[in-house]
Amino acid sequence: MRVVAGIGIAVLIAACTGTGSNSATKTTARPAAANRAAPVADGTEVLGRQLDRRSPITLTPDEYDAFAEMVTTPAVPGARRSTVLSRWVRNPKVQVLGTPTEEDLRRLAEAAAQWGLITGLRITITGANADIVMRFVPRASFARELDVATVDATAVGLTRVAFAPDRRGTIDSAFVVVASDDIQVGRNRTIAHELGHALGLQHSTCDSSLMDGSSADGRSVRWGPSALDARVASILYDPRLAPGLDRDEIDTYVAPTATTGATCVPVDVELVKASTSGRYYFCARGPQTYRPCTATLTAEPTMPITNPDVWTDGASLMRTPPG
Repeated sequence: MRVVAGIGIAVLIAACTGTGSNSATKTTARPAAANRAAPVADGTEVLGRQLDRRSPITLTPDEYDAFAEMVTTPAVPGARRSTVLSRWVRNPKVQVLGTPTEEDLRRLAEAAAQWGLITGLRITITGANADIVMRFVPRASFARELDVATVDATAVGLTRVAFAPDRRGTIDSAFVVVASDDIQVGRNRTIAHELGHALGLQHSTCDSSLMDGSSADGRSVRWGPSALDARVASILYDPRLAPGLDRDEIDTYVAPTATTGATCVPVDVELVKASTSGRYYFCARGPQTYRPCTATLTAEPTMPITNPDVWTDGASLMRTPPG
């Protein structure tokens, strides 16, 4: 968290996302056939697109690099797991435990709908017999919940993914912890970020990506998948690919020859906090001296910010800009 000295009001960039975590394989009975994703034949329409297994997946060089980073690079450096394409082959169910707020439940439903639209999965929230368990607990409980000795003290969310023992790269279950003692706007991002991990996505080094795993001051505080996140996730679940493919095998299916596509765009909004009142605001980022801010935190901000509540110069907040 960065603190910038101001005139009676400090600007704080909230750390909204922790790091991801992965586990070894887990032995579990095969899922019922009714819950498996239907096989895709050549030319089947997926998410409104006609796909042919014989045709390559064309993407831009930037999208190709992002895909390699977010699909075949472990989220945790040195993690003991195969760097292969990993995804679900059935529609996962999510169970919520712990002490979630009503807003947490709304954001989880929203994230499930967004990721479902992108991947083609039908992600449902259930009360039992879940494939993904998301538990809201204080950060101090993370190690106990994950049954490990220690965890990153700065983490506000962690995900452990397990794989089917007889199907390489096939995700079998996931366990997610979200810090119940983080601020709500922080949990909004963590919920969507960790669900992305549970679906097979790793970290991105793009600051504006929802899957950015750093705690750098300049990263985005948005909780919806970026265009680059969506593009990578849609390719991850493209039926022309399959779980278990390694980097070389993936390269036989993809071609970084497209000239237009999703990019890593600049971060357009940040979270600031008034040091006197403790109130948070979404503020536009950019080169302008005075940037507009909104006190509405219950919805992801749309740009440009209209009818701002306050303004910031990066060091202080003010009701109206000078002049």
